[in-house]
Amino acid sequence: MPPPRFERAALRWLLRAALLGTVGFAVWGTFFERGGGRYEREEGAAEAKQDDEGVLRGGEDVAPPFDATGPVSGGGAVESASGVGAVEALSGAGAVESGVEAGERGNALVVVSQHGDDVTWLEGVLPGWERNVYVVDGEALQEGARLGIPRNKGREGMVYLSFIIDNYDRLPNVTLFLHSARYQWHNDDPDYDGIPILANLRLAHVHAHGYANLRCAWTLGCPAEIQPGRQPPLSGTGAANDDGTTDAERTERYYTEAFRALFPGEAVPDVVGVGCCAQFAATRHTILSRPLAAYIHYRAWLLATPLPDAVSGRVLEYSWHVIFGQEAVHCPPARACYCDTFGYCGLECPSVGECVGRYVLPPYATLPEGWPDVAWGGERRERIGRGGG
Repeated sequence: MPPPRFERAALRWLLRAALLGTVGFAVWGTFFERGGGRYEREEGAAEAKQDDEGVLRGGEDVAPPFDATGPVSGGGAVESASGVGAVEALSGAGAVESGVEAGERGNALVVVSQHGDDVTWLEGVLPGWERNVYVVDGEALQEGARLGIPRNKGREGMVYLSFIIDNYDRLPNVTLFLHSARYQWHNDDPDYDGIPILANLRLAHVHAHGYANLRCAWTLGCPAEIQPGRQPPLSGTGAANDDGTTDAERTERYYTEAFRALFPGEAVPDVVGVGCCAQFAATRHTILSRPLAAYIHYRAWLLATPLPDAVSGRVLEYSWHVIFGQEAVHCPPARACYCDTFGYCGLECPSVGECVGRYVLPPYATLPEGWPDVAWGGERRERIGRGGG
């Protein structure tokens, strides 16, 4: 059971939600109702796979601290069904790493994946860590799945919140929240390789600060990705949706309303900055610094919001560091970040947010087939990092 101080904090959260959340969500619902349905889920091929229809954990009812009984965007009213999400790989459960006391839960990976994703690369990384791999799309649903989510909504946010809620009374010592692919454009590595990032992560740094983003480069996210009061409004960033706006523009436009709904009574920051893209480590103590009721509240918001996945997930992407006790702008200098977080010290860094040989924004979000041995034009390339085969 959580210690008494968390129980008191939980009561405070429930009172805040009751007083402020009801009013906030009434305004929120009216606001989007007047929007003429412009913010329904996109139907593109990539979005269709990412936003595959979700279902509920078998026999479990969602009990949000506010009224979330209306229909949820992208599907009908929430219904009960068995086997939501599946665990594709779970090994090392209960494994104890050096320095972890007997009876404590060791360290764990929480991985968001879709059916068919290759997660075998994780097997040789961080030996002794639990691997909790959530499979969130419809093809992978299995009755009685050990790991599940209420619904496939909000990108990685639903998995992260569900893991915390389901494990709150016995959280791992350190939890690494990750995406499933080894090679991803946003991995902070010269080959965009996830293995060096995990293998070189300094747990002493994570324990010292309670939270560590897995990106040090300021490209995308830092130092001021979201400015709720920006004038003139943000425009012309990324691919446009049907209404002519981009996901970044939508997120900034609705961040104030979302922040007030997520964090009742807290002041909306003028500027929000953190390295993208929702991969990070957090200690048990840091996660427990907010009560269980808070995480239930965040997930209920995610289930109820009419915002499309690309926006609701992005709101959470730029809120995790706030949830875990960091300032709204959490952008340490890249030189110090690489040294402290991964042990890459003495780098040449021409600017506060960039170091030579570490990260370059690729020309496309999808890496070419055969990467990292095949380059964008189809020619052979030499690996820059040390990730191995």
